[in-house]
Amino acid sequence: MLSNSEYLHRHNLVARILHQELALKYGLVDRKLPYYKYSPEAVLENDRARLYWDRPIITDRTIVANKPDIVVMDRAQSRVFLVDITIPYDENLVKAETDKKTKYLDLAHEVTDMWGGVPTEIIPIVVSANGLIPVSLSRHMRRLGLRDGSLQAQMQKAVLLDTARIVRRFLSLSP
Repeated sequence: MLSNSEYLHRHNLVARILHQELALKYGLVDRKLPYYKYSPEAVLENDRARLYWDRPIITDRTIVANKPDIVVMDRAQSRVFLVDITIPYDENLVKAETDKKTKYLDLAHEVTDMWGGVPTEIIPIVVSANGLIPVSLSRHMRRLGLRDGSLQAQMQKAVLLDTARIVRRFLSLSP
């Protein structure tokens, strides 16, 4: 009952934080908004980068997992990043990261082939429902060229606040 709306809302809060930071990094937006007010555009582009938000990537062959949360085409570094966010339970932290990498492996190979051999990297962003983060998150943030400390804290805070909101809402439901 909660997964289609409440869990997706929490997931999208983290995705918005990351999207806005990437848009600021590449000069695609000119000012920072509070993450809960930021509304990502489907495609942002300039001479430095192209940034996709929640759009399927059309490929030559059929690939089931073709819609990562964020796609970054960094023209300066000639790299593509497939960024996908997940908010698992604490016990599934490591498994969730591995699952994301496996899920988008075919898409990464296809994107590399289609877009002229540009290296494609899968970046799983994992924050547990209780705010835990894997050790690898810092490395993934650095790969994206983002400062990791305060951004991680902002993502954790967003998850914790929204988890509390979900719990309060669930507890107030009538039997």
